[in-house]
Amino acid sequence: MEMESTESTLLGDINLLPEECLSHVISFTTPRDAIVCSAVSRPLQSAADSDATWERFLPSDYASILSRAVDPVEYASKKDLYLRLSEHPVLIDGGMMSFQLEKSSGAKCFMISARALSIIWGDNDNYWQWIALPESRFNECAELSAVCWLEIKKTIDFNILTIHTVYAAYLVFKLADNAYGLGNPLQTTKITLAGDTVSEHSVCLDVSESETHNPWWDREIEDITDDVILPSERQDGWWEVELGEFYSGDGINGEVGMSFTEIRGGHWKNGLIVQGIEVRPRQ
Repeated sequence: MEMESTESTLLGDINLLPEECLSHVISFTTPRDAIVCSAVSRPLQSAADSDATWERFLPSDYASILSRAVDPVEYASKKDLYLRLSEHPVLIDGGMMSFQLEKSSGAKCFMISARALSIIWGDNDNYWQWIALPESRFNECAELSAVCWLEIKKTIDFNILTIHTVYAAYLVFKLADNAYGLGNPLQTTKITLAGDTVSEHSVCLDVSESETHNPWWDREIEDITDDVILPSERQDGWWEVELGEFYSGDGINGEVGMSFTEIRGGHWKNGLIVQGIEVRPRQ
């Protein structure tokens, strides 16, 4: 009983602080902590839900980003805006990119549409088709008809990302029913910062195909070793494979390059459907 009385006294003392003071203190925690605080007492709830608190959790350039939105983003409060951005991606830059917040930290996440990527022969309908899929967040996806040289690249400005954050880039894709050539040979991914390679891996988009001999080429099957990165299914029904990771540092100027390639030996490939490349904090 004595401990409960002490806790009650401390809480009572906290509740006597001005809301501006409480809000300032809570803003140095995390969005998750702020939500917990809002359930403790009415004075803490008022401070934890205030615009002053949630303004600190939003990126400093959020207003500039939202000004590029395809459709206006409506919200009742800064907390409402934060939760809206953490739960639903917003299309920006004419629908060529989407913006979202990582819910627990408020770090910025972006997905670049297939149309905004550099896809070798992507403008030639003998090799790639541009299709609309209702499950995609973008108007168009790129579907591979047939190529022997597969190369998908994108470079973004380093300073659009949240500082001091470990990011990873992912190719977001599906495989058509008639897909072939995407299991073996293995594909190669690379991340570069200011032109220097910081991450390079072998990946395999189609594990089932990699386990069998494909009649489209005559070569030995490459083994799926522990260091080969395999795709995983996303909650939205798409698949993703990691291209690599990097540290965003302190917001220096520069560029981050991301690539996905299979260019060895002239082996034909078909049936890859690309939604885009997503860049988000490493979990």
